[in-house]
Amino acid sequence: MQNRQFKVSYGIVIFLVGMLVFGLGFTSYQREVPRKIYHVYIDGEVVGKVSSKDGFEKYINQKEETIKKKYGVDKVYMPNGVVIKAVTTYDSSVDTNEEVYRRIVQLKQFTIKGTVITIRNEEKTDDDVKYIYTLNKNIFDDAVIQLIKSFVDDEEYEAYMNNTQKEIIDTGSIIRNIDIDEEITYKTAYISIDEDIFTDSSELAKYLLYGTLDRQSTYIVQEGDTVETVANANRLNVQEFLIANSGFKSENTLLYAGQEVNVGLIDPILSVVVEVNHISDEEKAFAVNIQYDENELQGVEYVTQEGENGLARVSREYEYINGQLSDAFTLDTVVLKPSVDKIIVRGSKEVPHVADLTYWAWPTDTPYTITTYYGYRWGSMHAAIDIYGPGHGSNIYAANNGTVIEAKGGCVAGNLSCNGRRGNYIVLNHNIGNYYTVYYHLSSVLVHVGQVVSRGQKIATMGNTGEVYPAPSSYSPYSGTHLHFGTYIGAPDSGGRAFDPFTLY
Repeated sequence: MQNRQFKVSYGIVIFLVGMLVFGLGFTSYQREVPRKIYHVYIDGEVVGKVSSKDGFEKYINQKEETIKKKYGVDKVYMPNGVVIKAVTTYDSSVDTNEEVYRRIVQLKQFTIKGTVITIRNEEKTDDDVKYIYTLNKNIFDDAVIQLIKSFVDDEEYEAYMNNTQKEIIDTGSIIRNIDIDEEITYKTAYISIDEDIFTDSSELAKYLLYGTLDRQSTYIVQEGDTVETVANANRLNVQEFLIANSGFKSENTLLYAGQEVNVGLIDPILSVVVEVNHISDEEKAFAVNIQYDENELQGVEYVTQEGENGLARVSREYEYINGQLSDAFTLDTVVLKPSVDKIIVRGSKEVPHVADLTYWAWPTDTPYTITTYYGYRWGSMHAAIDIYGPGHGSNIYAANNGTVIEAKGGCVAGNLSCNGRRGNYIVLNHNIGNYYTVYYHLSSVLVHVGQVVSRGQKIATMGNTGEVYPAPSSYSPYSGTHLHFGTYIGAPDSGGRAFDPFTLY
């Protein structure tokens, strides 16, 4: 009997010990089970641990209601450089969502989904690449259309886009092409809110036009002001003023006292290139041919043939960049009526070195185009007129009798600083009234210092040496071709005063 009781007790002990060992073993096994948590990294450094990636992102999205309201978006995303990775670990300790959120906001700004526009000019380096940030591509596209309409009349733009322009019958104009010179690419990305993110196309259009987000200068119109006087007083030319004030159609627009107008200098981010075909009937002024009779005394003068203006139908291709005429190419000229020279005979036993102030010769061949007039341009005074036509290598003539006091050659196109940016150039002293004339950016110089030249004598050929715009390149070697023709009372660069050459004609 006692033996049996011992066996029963012994069995119970073994059972209890087995249960204890099993229990201890089970408990130890439970502590060794790994758990999935999420490490939050900023630029490779761990800043916290959270239990749920989705839960943490949802917390962030709820936390940043201000950002969503400001940009009108439904979701806010992690800052650039923040990565959340799943980690299986025995260390089950995690941070609260609030703790990790606060660590992130101290280091980086959150992002929203948008579009990054990259603007690259193929002639510039990567340092000149510009980036624009918008909510979507449509905002930028709308802004570009508004920018184009700063330089192109609304109706003309719509007719061009809808292919409803009327073809030229005899004379008139038609837009052949509108393009942006820069290379533009789009990329969907997560954009940090510390960038300037455009949500409104009109604001972006202003930035594209002025090149800055700063508030532009304005002017309150005074009694008697005109578009021209306001523009000149604020170092603008008329075209720049009209671009900055798109509601004004021409320099004849009437202003009223108290009216506020924009007088900020435009500095467009993009180059809007507009190509226009223009056909017009142009009067060709007759030339005055002065003949000297050595058998007659000086002071004797008579007309042997009266002059008569001619008429030509001229077709040109104009290229405008941001509203400024940058190039002009004569496609065709049809003479409708030839001009007849006026012939004046004057007595003289030698070609006088002194100018005759009653007659001044035009310095280029015809037809020609004035690409820039005398006056303010891009905020500084342009103290001459720029004449294009009829093309590179065409003749340049002395405006009047005189002596060559400077004649510099040796420049090739593309060297912007040659001869102090003038390129090949000539300066004439007309030896009366302290009159001087200058001829810049020449292709070739055909006279020398000290030489006496006569009115209408060929002295050079038209070119694009020195600083010209647009600058010549390998694919456009004749870009910028024109004559910079200036007139002075007093020697240029020695205290002489420039004046408008058109006052002589």
